[in-house]
Amino acid sequence: MGKTAAELMAELASNKKYLDKKKEQDEKNASLESICAEDENELVSELNLAGYRVKSVWDFVNSDNDYLGAVPILISHLKVEHHPKILAGLVRSLAVSDLSNDEELWKLLLKLYDQTLSNSEISVPEERGAQEAIAVALECLAIAPRADSLKDLISRNPKGDGVHWLQDKLKEIDFV
Repeated sequence: MGKTAAELMAELASNKKYLDKKKEQDEKNASLESICAEDENELVSELNLAGYRVKSVWDFVNSDNDYLGAVPILISHLKVEHHPKILAGLVRSLAVSDLSNDEELWKLLLKLYDQTLSNSEISVPEERGAQEAIAVALECLAIAPRADSLKDLISRNPKGDGVHWLQDKLKEIDFV
């Protein structure tokens, strides 16, 4: 018969190796949280001054709240170097179909995708995911008139993170 959850938890609570590893991971997570909070401090301040009560740009991701008025602030911060996790939050917050006609945003995202390393090129796991987040935003904003620029991006980055979504979107808009 197997252990109960309570028995397993009691066993782990007395396992020094497990506790040391957990403490190390907790410290690593707290450090990353601190780095990201410091990195996005100015962004969050600007958003709060504009009337958007957020603690992180990630508060906008998959949100039902109307924050389209914050888009100029978000776009301006795409032009500033941010930690990859904050960059991922920025681009994911801009992955809304209401912005599909924003040419400045489209061009900026294309450029960022080209400049951002793929996960396979990044040795620090906590710094991965930005290129894929950019692909998500590009997929969301891709419309038929942008098919050629999307084809060019895919040809320049055939093994980029999230490129399969871009390829699927290209097939979809090519049929429109």
